[in-house]
Amino acid sequence: MAQITAADVKKLRELTDAPMMACKKALEDADGDLQKAADLVRERTGAKMDARAGERTAADGAVVAYMHAPNPDLPAKVGVLLQLHCETDFVAKGDKFQQLARDIAMHIAAMKPLVVSEDQVDAEMLEKEKDFARKEAAESGKPDNIVERIVEGKIKKFYEEAVLLNQPFVKDDSKTVAQLISEVQGVTGEKIEVAKFVRFQVG
Repeated sequence: MAQITAADVKKLRELTDAPMMACKKALEDADGDLQKAADLVRERTGAKMDARAGERTAADGAVVAYMHAPNPDLPAKVGVLLQLHCETDFVAKGDKFQQLARDIAMHIAAMKPLVVSEDQVDAEMLEKEKDFARKEAAESGKPDNIVERIVEGKIKKFYEEAVLLNQPFVKDDSKTVAQLISEVQGVTGEKIEVAKFVRFQVG
């Protein structure tokens, strides 16, 4: 078995932002192979994070500003302020968390979500969407059971367009923003959540 040094653990922590003991154990199990250890950390802390996330409090974090200017010679026309929470200052200062915050802020600038999560959608707006979808489906002559399935599909599509966590991530639409956050949680071993955001646009 390879001898694991403090420098090895430090390097893996810098690579993954994961807890020290998780890094040490992964290095031991990977026989000192840094890349294999990093993969083990992601697998293990990701599984633990999913199980514990609901019980933990994300009381630290950062506020990140993003300005979008397609032409560097012209002033920015879109700006985003994002408040992203995690559990400790250590993770908040880490590269993985900071990159996640920038990616989410950029995504908000591009995709214009209305709210963070489904429970924040205005009830009256949601009912209007359902009524419109139900009326449209009924007018096409579909039976009631099919109408309700169509309505469910329309509401799911509405959530994908309006809710930040449900939106396909702008840089990789094979995953949602929620899945992106979950991946980084797995690496850091901490709960991460979007507290709030504000999007500004000129014109």
